[in-house]
Amino acid sequence: MYGLFTLVERGAVVLIKEHVYLADLDRCRKVSEIPFEAYLLKEEKEQLDQITIPRSRNRAMLRRSLTRMIISSFLSCSPDTLRFCRNSYGKPYVLEPVTDLTFNLSHSENYLVLIADKNREIGIDIETAHSLQKRKYKNLEGIYSGKEFASYERLLPGEKYEMFCRTWVMKEAITKALSFGLTADLGEISLPVEEVSSDAIQSFECYGRVLKIQWIKREDYLIAIAYGEEII
Repeated sequence: MYGLFTLVERGAVVLIKEHVYLADLDRCRKVSEIPFEAYLLKEEKEQLDQITIPRSRNRAMLRRSLTRMIISSFLSCSPDTLRFCRNSYGKPYVLEPVTDLTFNLSHSENYLVLIADKNREIGIDIETAHSLQKRKYKNLEGIYSGKEFASYERLLPGEKYEMFCRTWVMKEAITKALSFGLTADLGEISLPVEEVSSDAIQSFECYGRVLKIQWIKREDYLIAIAYGEEII
């Protein structure tokens, strides 16, 4: 619908699991027959015009347009009829049309990832290998709980970096699922410290809720997805 099938067919957008879409913005840009910018509202175009670097503007435009295209495919409506809003923590939601669909998104460099569900807390985060390498992870021990940090200290340097990458994206996804945003104290969230392979799903308790968390590692990016299960 509205070009999404074409993007999937061309490999520019991939369904990495049910209701989770990954878009390569650089590949999307090359699909010239899709009128991406035409799906945006006037005020969105005006905001984009404030971005003076062409590549940055183009990526921002694609992120907004693709969000509209993907959400509209769930709601069977035109992308330009959607109205979005944000809650007090900055988490986006669909204002119009009225729906029980929830969604969350994240972007890093040339990637956009979006997850949608119904009546469930969800959060997602993506980091490219390059963006993770730029973070000074040795100075970010504050992201760990006491139990996690004790486990971190026993690791070799390379293993410490791997743990940092997993922990960072998973906690970002969790805070977004719980709508904590930048107010969250990551050290108060304690993930299971046992080694879990990529794509495996874990359940754990966090702030009185039971969450499922999954991390997905590929050659050039790392994704974490958090789902709410129930209130304890």
